[in-house]
Amino acid sequence: MRFLFLFVLILFISNSFSQVAPNKYFIQFTDKNYNNYNLENPEEFLSSRSLERRARQGILLDMSDLPVSNFYVDSIKKYGVQVLNTTKWFNGATIYSEDPEIIATIQNLGFVNNAVKLQPGQNNKKEVPSKYFVERNLNKGVKSENYYDYGPSWDQVSIHNTQYLHNQGYRGAGIMIAITDAGFTGLPNLPAFDSVYSSNRVIATRNFVHGGTDVYAYSTHGMRVFSIIAGNYPGNLIGTAPEADFALLMSEDPDSEYIIEEYNWISAAEFADSIGADIINVSLGYLNFDDSTQNHTYQDLDGETTPIAIGAKIAAAKGMVVVCAAANSGDSSTHPYINTPGDAKDILTAGAIWSDLSYASFSSIGPSYDGRVKPDVVAMGAGTYNQNLDGSIGTGNGTSFSAPLISGIVACLWQKFPEKTNYQIIDAIVKSSHLFLEPNNYLGYGIPNLLIASTILGDENIKIETPDIQIFPNPFIDSFNIKLNNKQGQKVQIMIHDIMGRRSYLWMETTCNQPNQVISISDLESFKAGVYTVIIKIDELKFINKLYKQ
Repeated sequence: MRFLFLFVLILFISNSFSQVAPNKYFIQFTDKNYNNYNLENPEEFLSSRSLERRARQGILLDMSDLPVSNFYVDSIKKYGVQVLNTTKWFNGATIYSEDPEIIATIQNLGFVNNAVKLQPGQNNKKEVPSKYFVERNLNKGVKSENYYDYGPSWDQVSIHNTQYLHNQGYRGAGIMIAITDAGFTGLPNLPAFDSVYSSNRVIATRNFVHGGTDVYAYSTHGMRVFSIIAGNYPGNLIGTAPEADFALLMSEDPDSEYIIEEYNWISAAEFADSIGADIINVSLGYLNFDDSTQNHTYQDLDGETTPIAIGAKIAAAKGMVVVCAAANSGDSSTHPYINTPGDAKDILTAGAIWSDLSYASFSSIGPSYDGRVKPDVVAMGAGTYNQNLDGSIGTGNGTSFSAPLISGIVACLWQKFPEKTNYQIIDAIVKSSHLFLEPNNYLGYGIPNLLIASTILGDENIKIETPDIQIFPNPFIDSFNIKLNNKQGQKVQIMIHDIMGRRSYLWMETTCNQPNQVISISDLESFKAGVYTVIIKIDELKFINKLYKQ
């Protein structure tokens, strides 16, 4: 399988680029021989936190975990090229050189598979908007009984029932989120970030575009994304995981758009893996580049073709949850679809809705080219409250703001259930979403609900649907019935919530007195038409069903 992947990658990058004199290349090596490291001593190249994450999920080390050969890297350095980043997952290095003859020489070395263009010599400067303003009146509200005073950010948090976990003490503590973005200008001296910096929870910063650790001088976009997760500004902005740990990683060049940024991201994701990150937030997406010969097509968005989608799937295989923005091309007449890495497999791709739960028309749609449901889930990426550079709290639009909301709820859920694998966490998030039974190309599986996700993860006997219970008619008009098969003598609790789990409409308790007892629920004329959640608890078993009111 590894050799097949290598062949497909080489075929893709060999056929994707024209022979224009470039100055940045990806050099792919044939193997990892003459290595300073070995898999017998992984603590030399992976942190204890990274190794613990693997052990907890039963993930074995393989050759993709081994760093690239230092001998090979040093060998190409001797030709006078600058090594920008290395990637162990793709077994290569991105380099800079202005001499095409040197590149041709390197390409002919015995340990080099290929050398391909990533970025021409001249950058085309372009403006990158830091936010999109909202022209809508948003619902605002504060629930004083909650742990946090959410202020106007209440809607974007409560849509997922995040306050349910916050109130229980699950606010992301102990979970590390790596944010890969275009820069974090304004940090640390902005009010939303007081607590994260005072408690030293920014674990690392790295710049994979320019090198070094400075990520603060290039763009406010990453800062805004960061505030949506980490914000703790009572009465103004509360993030979805205010107590998490963070790594701030710059992989996007805000001054240009070339495919090298996908390779920058892969190197950043590998770094996140090595320091033990649990979640990678990717409020980035790629389709068209300044060099049109590098452009992706819809056919490329099958989760198996673009470098960054392949990298995202590998990141998932290492035990991390990757959360990607779907992109903002939903209004496009030529490509309304998701961008990459939103097409990647084994990740969560986030689309955007408004606070009234309606689809945001800019949010890119699915499916992926191979027909998978995309986006996977949606969050309030329209009218999202975030930190402004001047210290005020503003609002903005973009699936870039949906992704951090989802990353934060994943952190809180995983803190509550640390024994679960990344795939189990993703599965619970998807199954808890309000369109799980009827996904569509606009909202995917819908809006995750942490109350339901917690129920799914908290009880190994949970059933989404079961022959033991029948609900009819469904949809109902003013009444419905619950038939309990073979539950005689057992206590039964019945609860009906709105689909967000924020409001309880009914609670009752009874005992099943007959082998196939039918319980009638009537006088429901006042229920508004829509989708509800019915939770039926029988002794220690819980059953969750969607309930439809006509």
